[in-house]
Amino acid sequence: MRTARSHLAPAGIAAVLALTVSATAPAATTVRPVAAPGAAAAPSVQAFHASGQDRAYLRQAHRGNLAEIAAGKAALRRSHDEDVREIAWRLIRDHRKLDARLREVAHRLRVSLPDAPSAAQRDDLDAVLARRSGHRFDRAWLRLEAGAHEQTLTLIRRELRDGHSGWVRDLARDGAPAVRHHLREVRAELDRHTR
Repeated sequence: MRTARSHLAPAGIAAVLALTVSATAPAATTVRPVAAPGAAAAPSVQAFHASGQDRAYLRQAHRGNLAEIAAGKAALRRSHDEDVREIAWRLIRDHRKLDARLREVAHRLRVSLPDAPSAAQRDDLDAVLARRSGHRFDRAWLRLEAGAHEQTLTLIRRELRDGHSGWVRDLARDGAPAVRHHLREVRAELDRHTR
């Protein structure tokens, strides 16, 4: 028995050591470059290149953000409905955040951005502002916002389908939940105003 144990003990220790070493050693198949401390991970080559679709998305989304901020401010001036005003505040806050990130990506990709909403967006807001304040204004404003957010979701889907830059696609993907949330809120409030 002693001889059997004495032969098994070294074999058992060797097996335990082999398992311990293999469990603590890094896997040979996972070789990843290590960034310097504090440095950001290197983006893919795709992130550095903006296709025509990416550039169009950045410009249109930027104009959309500017239009939403302007529309939110208009609602704060004209609406007396607390729910509409709350939606307007949220639109201003969220679209400012979305646009700050968009401007950062556009700067990295050297894409110039327009200074104002498109002429059509300004005309649409002017048509809503031509209505007096009160329920007529609120309904027209909510319809404008529903349409604008539907267009933005279409723009996002196109970028996710056809875009090239990883940075721009991430921007579109990350902005989609906020836009969908705005659309749900606007539609629910519009339903309340049309009853």
